[in-house]
Amino acid sequence: MPANTVATDSARRSRRAGSAGPSPENKRTTTASRRKEARLGLLLVLPAVAVILVLIGYPTISSIWYSFTDRVVGEKGNFIGLANYARLAHDSGFLSAAANLVLIVGVSLLLKLILGTLVAVILNQPMPGRKLWRLLVMLPWAMPGFVAFMGLRLMFESPYGAINVALQGFGTSLPFLSDPDLARISVVLATVWRGFPFWAISILAALQTIPGELYEAAKMDGANAWQRFTNITVPQIRSTVAVVAVISAIWTSNGFENIWLMTQGGPSTTTMTFPVLSYLSLQSRQLGQAAAYAVVILPIMALFIMLLSRRKKEIQ
Repeated sequence: MPANTVATDSARRSRRAGSAGPSPENKRTTTASRRKEARLGLLLVLPAVAVILVLIGYPTISSIWYSFTDRVVGEKGNFIGLANYARLAHDSGFLSAAANLVLIVGVSLLLKLILGTLVAVILNQPMPGRKLWRLLVMLPWAMPGFVAFMGLRLMFESPYGAINVALQGFGTSLPFLSDPDLARISVVLATVWRGFPFWAISILAALQTIPGELYEAAKMDGANAWQRFTNITVPQIRSTVAVVAVISAIWTSNGFENIWLMTQGGPSTTTMTFPVLSYLSLQSRQLGQAAAYAVVILPIMALFIMLLSRRKKEIQ
């Protein structure tokens, strides 16, 4: 038989063997290896899952159950159904907290977006001491919340707060924390001051991923600074802004220090929020009522988390 015929037959047999795929033994080995890796991965994840269930799952389920009881601290309590939730409709503190949730979260998010974007754009420009300025911008967010909000309260105090002492030089002073409208403004400003560095640094990181060639090409086409910002910068940072907005909304909605250390929900209930309401109920030992205040905000938090998860999937 000619040599070329033998080679052709060998090549055909090799192709047929290759097209037949892996043998059953190889398939069984691969499947067993994958199962072993899956079991190992599960064992490695189990400790973290256990910690989450103990520290988050159990308290959450307990709070939901307590919200259906008249439990008082130190006593078992009885099941009362939706009675705790029915009281909320006639609770002035709850109505104020619901209104303030929209006001404080909405206004503070808008101001954080504007201020954070402005600071990020400035810090993205070449300037002397740029690293130092970036470090200084992070200070309000890096310092403990107690220190930040107590310092701001001392500034807003009347008549001897730092701001009012400065205003007295112009023959006036303002009751920042005792006037309802000024108290809301003060809380919003304090919340923005504390949170805008997170926005600035996140947007700055997004800005640094934009290729400089895009700006150079737009400038050559005659686009001015505003056109470059709206047509290049905004689309490129939109995904980052969406994720930061959802995270910031969750943090602001759950914020306790900014309200308690500034106004304690006052004057009256004009700056009341759900975390403060829950804390005040705990002070009066009403565990069931406190749980109801905490649980009623869970659907809102779940909505924020769903939006965050969806946005992350879109980015990926």
